[in-house]
Amino acid sequence: MPEWFGKKKPETETSAGGSVIHRYSEADWSQTKVGFTENAAKFGKARDEVYQRRFGEAKQVFHEVLPLIPHVDVMEYYREGKDGKVCTLVTSGMSDLAMNVPLKTEAPRRIELIFYSLEPKREYAETMRLLAHFPHDQKTWIGAFHTIPNGNPPAPLWGSPVLDTFFFLPPLVKKDQGFENELILDGDGVQLLWIVPLTTAECNLKLAKGATAILDLFQKNRHPHVFDPNRKSYV
Repeated sequence: MPEWFGKKKPETETSAGGSVIHRYSEADWSQTKVGFTENAAKFGKARDEVYQRRFGEAKQVFHEVLPLIPHVDVMEYYREGKDGKVCTLVTSGMSDLAMNVPLKTEAPRRIELIFYSLEPKREYAETMRLLAHFPHDQKTWIGAFHTIPNGNPPAPLWGSPVLDTFFFLPPLVKKDQGFENELILDGDGVQLLWIVPLTTAECNLKLAKGATAILDLFQKNRHPHVFDPNRKSYV
């Protein structure tokens, strides 16, 4: 499972918790591909229809300017939450291409990313777009319970002094579950993966004891689904 941004090296490691660690260098993190996919228009229309039913009308779209493959935009939606409106950001285009999922792995080959915040910020959208391109650029894949540190060594992200790693989970919000049964592209169900920022200590716990240890921490601390840049480490 991918654990570092950048170019994949041939050797791999296994953590004490059973996670396979692939090391990447940052030098070739972003690879520009010019062109278009043959099915992009058809897939885009299918996605738009499902997004409309699931999320409603987009408030705005963070468009990708560079002609990359796949073309990834980030859609901005709003829902009413217990404490007011919640901003929901969803990538659109990552699923145009199937990821390089190992043959014996029963994981979705096509995914899109979702993130919840109190307000939209361009840096959120830009980072989501980088994450969306990562598996395609590196010919790898992202699945539930994978982690990707924000650089090597990990750097704090999005205004937080301690959160520096991306953790991917199936959506906690019930309205966003079962997406793979509704959006099917070229025979592949498209799964939504929720981006959850972690601290290095939390990531180390996951590597040592497995994803269940993090999920137990989330439950114990009543981890909110809406991003809080001021969240302290649970470890």
